[in-house]
Amino acid sequence: MGKTDRIFVYIMGLVLGSLLVAMIMNRRALKEEASVDPWVTHNAAAVKAGADPLPDGMPEVIQVGKILDFGTLPSAADAQTKVWHLNFDDSYPYVRVVEHLSTGEFSYMAADQILIELADGVDVTALLPMLEALELRLRMFNRKDQIAVVGVLSTQIDAVPATIEALQPYSELFRSVGPDMIEFK
Repeated sequence: MGKTDRIFVYIMGLVLGSLLVAMIMNRRALKEEASVDPWVTHNAAAVKAGADPLPDGMPEVIQVGKILDFGTLPSAADAQTKVWHLNFDDSYPYVRVVEHLSTGEFSYMAADQILIELADGVDVTALLPMLEALELRLRMFNRKDQIAVVGVLSTQIDAVPATIEALQPYSELFRSVGPDMIEFK
C-alpha cells in the first residue's frame, strides 16, 4: 500500500467516524427533547391533587422545584399565606416558599432548618438541654459568629414557624431565632 493510499484511507476513516459521531449525538439530542421532564409531571400531579401551581412571579430556579406539599396558613378558611414545600438536588434540598396574600410578596427559606443567633456569652453546648427537650437536632454551629443551625419539629408546612414558637420559652439563650432565608442575586 502506497503513501497516497494510506492518506486516502485515513481521510475516509476520519470522515466516516465524524459522520457516525454526529449521528449519535443528534439521536441523543432528539431523545432528550422528546423525553418528559419528571419534575413537570410530578408538579402536575401535585396540582391535580389540590396544590396550587407555582406562581409565575417566582425566580426561574424555584420554578423547577418538585412540589412536595402545599397549604394555606393559618387555615384554609382564614388564609394569610400560601406555602409550598419544594424539593431540589442542590445545596438547599428542601425549600419553603411563602406567598404573603396581603402584599403578594414571596419569601424563600430552608424548609428543614432554622437559624439561632446565640446570646453573648452563651456557648452552643448550652442549647443541648433545650434541643433534647424539644427533640430537635443541632445540624451545624459556628462558634465564631455565634450561630447554630437546628432542624425543625416536623415536615409539615407550618414546621418553621412552629419550631420558632417552640423555642420562645428559651429566649434567654439567643439574640434571635428565625428561618434560614434564601436570597437570590
